[in-house]
Amino acid sequence: MSQPTTLVVTAAPNPKAPEAMQSYLKGVLPLLMGAGGEIVKRLKVTDVIGGKQAYGMVLVMNFASKDAVSTMFDSDEYKALIPAREEGFTSMTINFAEEM
Repeated sequence: MSQPTTLVVTAAPNPKAPEAMQSYLKGVLPLLMGAGGEIVKRLKVTDVIGGKQAYGMVLVMNFASKDAVSTMFDSDEYKALIPAREEGFTSMTINFAEEM
């Protein structure tokens, strides 16, 4: 049986392309939810105590398995969103995490 996984996404919106960012977000959230995702937190980073702020948004979601969400990222529907992701964000890191 597959182990539950948590998806942690950090992103830096591109201030020059807010329409592309919104297009990506509107397209990706239904795909993530369709893969069985449960939103834990959607956060806007407002301050940094140490280091340099590398991103402005954080999304944390739980999934029944890594396979469920990996299949979504391999789908044609998600691949169609990649140009909007690339334009709408200056950086994005998509991480899989499991309980320690």
